[in-house]
Amino acid sequence: MKRKLSLLMAFMMAATLLPAQPAFAATRNVINKTITTTSDAITDETTGVVLTLGVDSAASIYGAKAGQNFELHLDGDAKWTYGSKELTDKYAYTDNVLYPANYHTNGNPDYPGLTKPSDFDGKQIKNLKNAKVQKLTDSILGVQVIADGKVEIPLLVQFNGTPEGVQKVKVVPKDSDVSTGEYAYANVGADSIKFRVQKKEKISRSGNTKVQLILDEMTPQAFDKNHSINLKLPRGFTWDFSTSGKTAYTVSKAKIDKVPNSDDRIVKITPDKYTEQLDSIYLNMCIIPDRDAKFGDVDVIVQENSDVSPTSLVVAEYVDYGVQVKAEKVLNVIAGKDIEGLYKSKLTIEEPATSSLQGNRYMTFQFVDENGKAVDASLQDGEKLKITKKSGDKETKLQIDKSSIERVGNKESGKVEDYDIKTYDKDGKGKDNKMADKFDLYVTQQSETTRTKFELEVPFVVDSGFTGKLFLKVKGAGAEEQLVQIADVKAPVTFEVKGALPQVKIGLQKQDGQDILVKETEAGALQDYVPAGINSNYAEYNLKFEDTNIQTYFKSVAYTLDEGNIGIKKVDKKDKYIYVQVERRSTKPSAITFKNISVTLDRSVPYGELRLKGNFGIVDERYDLSKTVKKFDYFTTITPVSDEKRITTVFTIGEKSYTEVVRGVKEAKTADVAPFIKDNRTMLPVRYIADAIGAVVNYDPTTRIATFQKYQSVVTMNIDKNVMYVNGSPVQLDAKPTNVEGRIFLPVANIAQAFGLKHGETIIWNQEAKTVTILPQDATPEEVKAAQDGTILKDAKEAKPAEAPKTEAPKAEEKPAETPAK
Repeated sequence: MKRKLSLLMAFMMAATLLPAQPAFAATRNVINKTITTTSDAITDETTGVVLTLGVDSAASIYGAKAGQNFELHLDGDAKWTYGSKELTDKYAYTDNVLYPANYHTNGNPDYPGLTKPSDFDGKQIKNLKNAKVQKLTDSILGVQVIADGKVEIPLLVQFNGTPEGVQKVKVVPKDSDVSTGEYAYANVGADSIKFRVQKKEKISRSGNTKVQLILDEMTPQAFDKNHSINLKLPRGFTWDFSTSGKTAYTVSKAKIDKVPNSDDRIVKITPDKYTEQLDSIYLNMCIIPDRDAKFGDVDVIVQENSDVSPTSLVVAEYVDYGVQVKAEKVLNVIAGKDIEGLYKSKLTIEEPATSSLQGNRYMTFQFVDENGKAVDASLQDGEKLKITKKSGDKETKLQIDKSSIERVGNKESGKVEDYDIKTYDKDGKGKDNKMADKFDLYVTQQSETTRTKFELEVPFVVDSGFTGKLFLKVKGAGAEEQLVQIADVKAPVTFEVKGALPQVKIGLQKQDGQDILVKETEAGALQDYVPAGINSNYAEYNLKFEDTNIQTYFKSVAYTLDEGNIGIKKVDKKDKYIYVQVERRSTKPSAITFKNISVTLDRSVPYGELRLKGNFGIVDERYDLSKTVKKFDYFTTITPVSDEKRITTVFTIGEKSYTEVVRGVKEAKTADVAPFIKDNRTMLPVRYIADAIGAVVNYDPTTRIATFQKYQSVVTMNIDKNVMYVNGSPVQLDAKPTNVEGRIFLPVANIAQAFGLKHGETIIWNQEAKTVTILPQDATPEEVKAAQDGTILKDAKEAKPAEAPKTEAPKAEEKPAETPAK
């Protein structure tokens, strides 16, 4: 048994390796065309629908065999019109249903319109080849093959009210070699005439736009010259029956007439030229709105002919004259960038109806923001402002008015379709650059017969300091005032001052500033050259004092590239600014930190905040535009500390005694409590920190908030939290405030740094002596070195003991001189 099973499995596995055998088909069946018809129609020879059962020897399809019989089945209520008496390939009028073409006079009771000619019997049925046929039932046709090979059978069918939809014939092989299948040969609709328009036109008050109306036969000879078709317009609209001029109507295979007493709202269409084939009537005619017509769809109603479908149709839309201006897309733009052809907005200017553009008028354009307020932006130097007609009549033109555009030199006159923009004062090296922020288009002539459409190309750049949505404000010449958004604009970089604003003293040299982080908003935001041959090797950007008249000077700067891959050629300083030269655009957003910044302030510098301008745009080179992206606070100037207030304080960890040095004289003092170390940070009482840094301190026990103030800097903190606020900006403390013996201790380094002191320079920790030395903010290098070496107290003089007050001997009482008697 096991052996038999093994043999069976082996046989089955081997069988799977054999190639699949082809499935031979006897005939290749195809319908030559599918017709559209109605449910009461009859297909005859003129219809020309033929089912072919063909051969294809290359595909092993050899056709039916002589003498074989098969059937064709109709679906629905359709009936064959072949004779039922016998199998035949000849006309036989016995059943009064089988008939040849073109016999459509004097009908009989069963099939009106059909009549038997005198020479009818015995003729070969047209398009029937290699077969005989016999109607077995109304829906079944028997077929007998005469000879081997291809068979062709015309589908002569009466639809007999069959439902709407696709009609199919089914091939039933019986005992023959023909292939089975179902084949669509007709699509039955409800009506014999279809009403449509080429497209829904937009019409205006001018009434000079033609609407193309089309009537299609769905069945042959549906048009009848004795059966006209009336088309009625809604109230407020009339047909234009002009026979001459640009608005004259045209019609094919029909004639049209006015319907009396219809106020020209009804046009009568009478077919007059039609054939045995499916015909169409084309009527091109203007529709005229009056002053009371309603805007919106224009719906035409069909009258006098129930064979037409639909019975009402929207043929046009009545619109106002307002010219529409649209941007192809909203561009993403970097402010201050100027790369040739980079930002080019494409706008379409389109008439909603003919004559919407007003001839001999101007359409104005201006760069604005979302509130319609003018924006500093300009057409781009060296590019073309261009207007192109996309559609419309030959006469109507939009042209650029050259005199409306700012340019270097004298303004030009005349009107053109493309204009070369010139804003760069090359001869003056940019001294007299222009800002071309507006322009006008001129409408030469009003359109008469066709709606016009134009494309406008606007190359532009944007001021470095603008961000937000950029629009063009458009108005005039048929265009109501409208704002068209063309761009979303963002800054090229952001700026961040790392830490609290430095306090710098008037009249002192080489004072330290905070680091500044400059970060690109996207890859390639900073370009690497200036166009027009100004500088093809690099682009230079800078940070400059806002007020260049004050005597402030940069003394040093360095940088690090923290992110990205931008190519930096050089970073350096000049008197009034620090700069960076970019020689290669980034492919990843880049971040640059300007470090080791120092400045010198003349004694004429005013008190208060000093601001920097981030000049990281290029557009000032070729336009009357700014390169400043943003202005931000950087320094706070304060009065130089007098010698009397230049205090050096030395605290020793764990000891209450401490020493103050003023003008080289040291004085020993005693605190209430001793400083200590917490979280590797020196903790001092609030009062002694304030004294050491020369600040005024106030404490509110109700809110538990301590406030330190020195000049324009204010530091506040809640003693229950580990955050302080420096001029409103939060800064994390290295150690949380601590209450010891009723005194609040704070990390001295954090507070001192908030007022401009720096660890390792003006805050010195001596590990061996366990001392913290707090120097004045303007400490000299010698003072810093002495603090670091631990010799600052050794070099100071001892304060003299206070002298006892002197006591003077009392003076003898003086008596007034005697005055002699008179």
